[in-house]
Amino acid sequence: MRERTLLFKKFGQIFPPGTLLFEEGQDCSGMYIIQKGCVRLYKKVGPQEITIDILKEGDFFGEMACLLGQCRSINAVVEEESQVLVVEPEVLEKLFREKTGLGIKILGNLATRLRRAYDIIGRLAEERDFPPGKEPL
Repeated sequence: MRERTLLFKKFGQIFPPGTLLFEEGQDCSGMYIIQKGCVRLYKKVGPQEITIDILKEGDFFGEMACLLGQCRSINAVVEEESQVLVVEPEVLEKLFREKTGLGIKILGNLATRLRRAYDIIGRLAEERDFPPGKEPL
């Protein structure tokens, strides 16, 4: 518990509901780790917002853009008041190099997201080929 408090003092911020943490196309400002609360990740498709994931305590996000040195590919909005650690790219890189356990956890998280993306692609392909109410020949 003490370690968590120290981390929050160093990296923590409290965000009210509705706070847009980042949006598609922005440069990486860091990785986020939720200590308390809820954040929704979504993609804009025309006027629609497609929810990618709802993240809660213990989840982290935003690392992909930092690790790849690219712009954000999704949007992140706070759904309920949240206590979040904001880890700057330089700190993330240092932690990644020094803490192999963190690197493995991040890789596992990325693999899970990739699996989810494959599932979504598969469902979209099925819907395109066989719209609801139409049976395959």
